Formats: sequence, structure tokens, C-alpha cells
Amino acid sequence: MAKARNNARHGPFPTYLKRFNIRSSDSCGCGNLGNSLHYATSCLFTTSYHLTKPSADLELLWWKRVMNNSNSRVKIRKLIHFIAENEALLFPKDGDNN
Repeated sequence: MAKARNNARHGPFPTYLKRFNIRSSDSCGCGNLGNSLHYATSCLFTTSYHLTKPSADLELLWWKRVMNNSNSRVKIRKLIHFIAENEALLFPKDGDNN
């Protein structure tokens, strides 16, 4: 079960890049922890694409339901497109937001 939970957090997000020492900071451009859940649920820069944030104990079930819901998948595709177009804002260079 832990493996499935970790798979949902990979990608070019600051937390993932810091884990592999590609970045020195794991912060989002808004100053919070920059992981995939943050961008999908609470980042100030992605409010148009937010999904309801799950409780910690139901996060794995939440990811499964989001992936099986066509409306949620459309929202995620739009979020990914937005992130790709606004990479400099969301993933500032190390030291820019410290």
C-alpha cells in the first residue's frame, strides 16, 4: 500500500527533485511544500484546478477515485497543461523564494 501512495507523488515537482538532489529546495513558488497533492488541492497559483483535499488517512482511496472519475481527469489534464506553461512561476530556481 505504501508503494501505491509513493507512486502518486512522483514527477517534476520540487519535493521529488529535492529527493534526488536535483534541487536544494522542496518549496513551491508560493512558499509551501511543492508536491503533486499541493498543486492539485491547495496551491495559490492553481486554484482554478483544485480538487477537494483528502484527509490523510483516506489519501490513497482519494487518488484512486480521482483517477477513475472522468471530470477529475479532465481537471488534472488542464492542471498539467497549466503547470507546463507556467513552470517558472511554480518551480522557481533554487534561492528565488528563500
